[in-house]
Amino acid sequence: MQNTVGRLGTFFRYVVVVLLGFAIVLSFQFRIVTLTHKKISFVIMVILLLAAFLILSIWLFIFQKLADKKLTMLFLILVIAAPRLLWVFLMPTKPVSDYLCFYSYAQKASQGFLKGYDMTFTLFRFRFGYSLILSLVFKIFGNSIIVGKLFNVFLSVILGLIIYFTVAYLFGKEAAAYSAVLYAFWPSQIMYNSVLASEHPFIVFFVLGLYFLIRAIKEKKAVYGLFAGVFVAISNHIRPVAVVVIIAAVFLVAFKAFCRDFKTLKIGITGLISYVVIFYTLGYLIFCLTGIPVWKTSMGLNLMIGTDYTTYGMNNPKHSLFVKKYAYDFQKVHGEAMKIGLERLRKETKKFLAILPRKHAIIWGDDSFGYFWSTFRVYKATPFVNLVKTHPTIFYMFSQLYYYVILIYIILGILSSKKDANKEIFLLLNLIFLGYVALHIFLEVQPRYHYPGIFTLFLLSGQGIKWLREKLKRF
Repeated sequence: MQNTVGRLGTFFRYVVVVLLGFAIVLSFQFRIVTLTHKKISFVIMVILLLAAFLILSIWLFIFQKLADKKLTMLFLILVIAAPRLLWVFLMPTKPVSDYLCFYSYAQKASQGFLKGYDMTFTLFRFRFGYSLILSLVFKIFGNSIIVGKLFNVFLSVILGLIIYFTVAYLFGKEAAAYSAVLYAFWPSQIMYNSVLASEHPFIVFFVLGLYFLIRAIKEKKAVYGLFAGVFVAISNHIRPVAVVVIIAAVFLVAFKAFCRDFKTLKIGITGLISYVVIFYTLGYLIFCLTGIPVWKTSMGLNLMIGTDYTTYGMNNPKHSLFVKKYAYDFQKVHGEAMKIGLERLRKETKKFLAILPRKHAIIWGDDSFGYFWSTFRVYKATPFVNLVKTHPTIFYMFSQLYYYVILIYIILGILSSKKDANKEIFLLLNLIFLGYVALHIFLEVQPRYHYPGIFTLFLLSGQGIKWLREKLKRF
């Protein structure tokens, strides 16, 4: 059994490493020019990346050594919250696009107007999840925009603590400190706090679900599987892609059941039942509040956008015109879009395949969304705002280099797993990431859509840094 898991894990491990490596290389080619409007040679990018890797590694080693004696929960909370609070108060980001829809609905919902009056909510029904959570926050603390942003900071702190405890459970406190500090100063995660985005609560419930799923698999306790199902179901009502975790877990459980591991089968069944019950219970509650059956969803429009080779699988104003053409009718929009998407795959296969490298770079090699969305529209042009907005290249390059180094740490964490006792966990995390890669080959891509896949693998980053430090000590 263990040998089979090991062989399967080895195969998927190297597939993930190759895909992450391609994400970096393809990003050099396709994303850097798009973001900075400057053509930077491959050699220069490699030199910059190596320099960033060296500087960040030394900084993490020093920081961890200092924090080793002082890393209390209060210290960790301050380290995570401080840069985010600073950015939130200095960058007066104005809600636009989807973020304005979330904010507007949450404001009205906090005052008791809960029906789905916004046509986009009837079309993209998962939007109710975050908006209703935000409306509860507004009802308690007031519906000012700053309340929503401070809620983001609160969620970021909670996420940092979950990451710390999950990594500590798997690899020990040293690796946990590395991951937590790396997360604390992650540029895109800091800047995105000024944006009212559904990713903030989504990823908290998502990673919390992963934590309990990991404990369920390692400790063979069904109660942890139950909690995993609950939190993944909640996250799936905020962003429906959370279902990939369930699919990956079912695959792993089915494989282990085939190998006569019936304890894991029991855990899997408990988690699956828990997920289904909570998902449909919450769905019914949202239906009672809004009148919209949120459990009825479709990926038709997402498939149409994802197969659009003229936009490299990204959303575009012309897709908004398509939605308006069918008057936001759920069945017509998704039905017609599904036909278009499938027709492209059948008749224009070569054109679709030609954009896959660029799609891979967009979703897995681009971490620019934090700077872009937090500076896209602002309430007022302060000296700080002017300084930040007049030097986009610096912020984009800083964000990208930091993100590339994170990917390298993850790769090191994966490669160091050969003799690790957490083989089943590594296999699960790799399966989840590969599930997202497979999904977004066909569906729409945006840089921020890498949230669930990258945060899943981010749990391995601290182990990668720890392994690197051990190797350097021996050297």
